[in-house]
Amino acid sequence: MKARTRLLIAVFAGAALLASGAFAWKVARPPLAQVAAGTAATARPLELIPQELHTIKPRGLVDTVRFTGTTQPIDQTVVKARVAGRLAEVLVREGDKVAKGQLLARFETAELQAKVNERQSAVDAARAELRWASRDRSDKETLSSRNIVSQSAADQARSTAENKSSMVAVSEAQLEVARKNLADAEVRAPFAGVVGERIANQGESLPIDGRIVALLDTSHVEIAAQMPAADVVRLEVGQMATINLEGFGDRPFNGRVTRISPTAQAGSRSIPVYVEILDHDEGLRGGLFGTGAIAVKEKGHALAVPAAAMRKDDQGDFVLAVENDTLVRKPVGVVRTWSRGELVEVKGLDAGLVVIAAPLPGLKAGQAVKLVEAR
Repeated sequence: MKARTRLLIAVFAGAALLASGAFAWKVARPPLAQVAAGTAATARPLELIPQELHTIKPRGLVDTVRFTGTTQPIDQTVVKARVAGRLAEVLVREGDKVAKGQLLARFETAELQAKVNERQSAVDAARAELRWASRDRSDKETLSSRNIVSQSAADQARSTAENKSSMVAVSEAQLEVARKNLADAEVRAPFAGVVGERIANQGESLPIDGRIVALLDTSHVEIAAQMPAADVVRLEVGQMATINLEGFGDRPFNGRVTRISPTAQAGSRSIPVYVEILDHDEGLRGGLFGTGAIAVKEKGHALAVPAAAMRKDDQGDFVLAVENDTLVRKPVGVVRTWSRGELVEVKGLDAGLVVIAAPLPGLKAGQAVKLVEAR
């Protein structure tokens, strides 16, 4: 009996001890709000690298239109025969440089020279007949004034002389044509350039307008670019361009918009735009692939941020700025976009402000941040 009493006393004493310990823990435990606040206070700040930040400062802004195309000489032509005949010789080949007026080819001239001689003889005969008719006219008019011959005879002599004069003019014109044909037997370069193709060879018989050589002026080269209408409406003749060509590495060429086609291509709906390359180089030639950019609008001393820095919520457009190692919401006004949407001109911000420029999700105003060097 005494043993049972002692066991019960021990059980009640243990229960009382557990109850008092639980009460003491409850009294000593801090509230949940205080625990959450302590956790937030001790959380590590968000680490940012310099590449994720942008410092706002006044800058010049340029809006560009980019294009691609191939080079082609501004002046190029196919030199053709002006007379029909057999080629006696062709003096140039592909790649030869020629000067303006240089002899390119020559036709056989025997028949042409004979034609000149024939026309010269006809002129001489017509002039002889004119001299006789002129003397006869003069004599008849003198005799008519003395009433020795009739007036009709004098009129007939005058008409004959005028007809012979017209025949002389016709013969002289035919002689000039024959001489021109003889001169055209020598085919000369219409401008200085490079022979792109030799089409005809010695011994070939060509008709009038027969193709002989293709001539290119590579000292004046342009890029023919096919551009969408949305870009072309922003272009004007005379705008400057920067061009890069295959084969020339990173060397830039200066260019200028010289022509804009008034119509779009039927299939692609693109519009041809021609950009002349202003820099001269012996290596320039047709068919080179090129890329370029045309500055269509410029503005100096403006404030802009990368497009990725722009954020939007129910209150409107804003950026997240870093002030005292904390993110701060800064509302902004959008003026316009530049560089094909890569930059946004803004108002309402101060120069020197550092903003988040990377598209980092989940950032909120009031968040602690820390700048670290990129590893």
